Parts: sequence; structure tokens; C-alpha cells
Amino acid sequence: MSYKKWLVEAKRQAERASVEVSAVEWLLLDFMQWTRTTLLYRGDELISETQLEQLTEALEQLLEGKPVQYITQQASFYGQTFFVDERVLIPRPETEEVVEYFLGICPNSGVVADIGTGSGAIALTIKNEKKDLDVIASDISLDALSVAKYNAQHFHTNVTFIQGDVLQPFITQNIHLDGLISNPPYIAKEEVAVMGTNVIKHEPHLALFADESGYAIYDKILKDLPYVMNANAPIVFEIGYQQGDTLMAMIKSRYPDLKPQVLNDINGHARILHMNWF
Repeated sequence: MSYKKWLVEAKRQAERASVEVSAVEWLLLDFMQWTRTTLLYRGDELISETQLEQLTEALEQLLEGKPVQYITQQASFYGQTFFVDERVLIPRPETEEVVEYFLGICPNSGVVADIGTGSGAIALTIKNEKKDLDVIASDISLDALSVAKYNAQHFHTNVTFIQGDVLQPFITQNIHLDGLISNPPYIAKEEVAVMGTNVIKHEPHLALFADESGYAIYDKILKDLPYVMNANAPIVFEIGYQQGDTLMAMIKSRYPDLKPQVLNDINGHARILHMNWF
């Protein structure tokens, strides 16, 4: 069987299983370390027996709902390819918009933090784009920090990693921040039933779900902001598309003089909450 014939048949199987067809091509290209151009002029070559076995195994995982990023252990984010596995959330395109917004308002020097770093994609992107910043990335999960550190070593990017629950390690170490960005867990635990099976089975629940209808981690961060934020420091959260009004009310309840604003993403959904500290 040729690579092209395998791809045609694999796409048929993906369609029958309601799996994204483009993921099949991604799987093949990653497996062969090919570009699409290479596939065009080498696609008629025959697949070896060993390759066929390995591709079949990978395809079975895909058809069972395992995200292609976990199968290939690669996820694209802001023009870079990050290592990911089931210890961390897969970086989403929507989060790229949050990072781009933060880069437009954060200082060019000083100390900024990425709270709940996961794969490290946010922190490493910020450091790569603004090299004079000192970037600190935190996570409560040591497993996630292992992945983030691996990515930092791969990109030769100097980011400081600390383990702990949201802002507690910053308070303990007396670290003050000139900027803060966070994409925390914000899905209500009650929503598990309506989430996609591939997400529920494979992505870490610690990085997805939060108590208090999804607001628990935001509340923890908000409570401790006075202990870590420098004057006028920007604070940016990624938020769920229905959470803007509630978060604005939470902020105004704690800090009446702050002026939070909610911004929409490219699809017109509320995605970014921004405010500057006093």
C-alpha cells in the first residue's frame, strides 16, 4: 500500500468515526517527518510493514478519540511547536489571542508571571517576544512543570519555574510583579457531562475544571493580588465566554476602584479580561 492510499482509507475511517479528517494527514506527516510537499512527490512510495503497523496503531488511538497532539506529542502555539502529553492541557488558538493582547500592554522590562503555566507555552512565548522581561511561570502540578521545563530547555529560553497554588509561592518568596497573565481552570465541574469525550478522557482535569461554578481559581488570584502586584501592573485573564459579567462583579466587589474590561476574541466571544492594578 502507498502512503497516499493509506491516507485516503484513513480519512474515510475518520469520517465514519466523526474525527477531524485533517488530523489524519497531520498524523502521517508527523510520523514520516514530511511536509505536504514531500507527501505530494513521495506519496506513491510503498509503506513498509513496520511503518504500517505503527501508523495503524496511531490511527486507532485517533479514532478512539485521543487528540492528535497527544499522539504526536506536539502542539502548535504562536508559531512554535511545543511538546505536550497528557500531563498538560493542549494549548488552544484562542489563548494565542490572549497572549498577543498581553504582549501589547505589558512592560518591556520587569517581572511578569504566568499563573498555571501547564506546557509553558504562554510564559515561553512572552519571554521569546520580550527578552528583557523576567518571566516566572507557576503551576500547582509538578507533572505540568516537568513538561514546561522540558520545553524551556528545548527552546533555550530562560524562564523561572515555581511550584505552588496560584499566588502563594510569590507571597512566600516576596516576589512582586509588573504584570500577570493567567489561563486558569475555568470550566464548572457541573459541565463535565457536556464536554467532549476526547477532552474528558485525555486532558488533565486539574487544568480544566474549577469549583464555585468555574470561578474558584479566579477568586484565589483576586484575593491575593494586593500582596504581589506593583502599581499600574497589567493583569490579564483568559475567561470563558459567559463569565465576563460575573468576573467583573467579583472584581468590583473586592476592589471598587479597579476598572476591569472584557474583550472579545476573533469569533466575537468574550475571551480576555484586563485590568491595571492601582
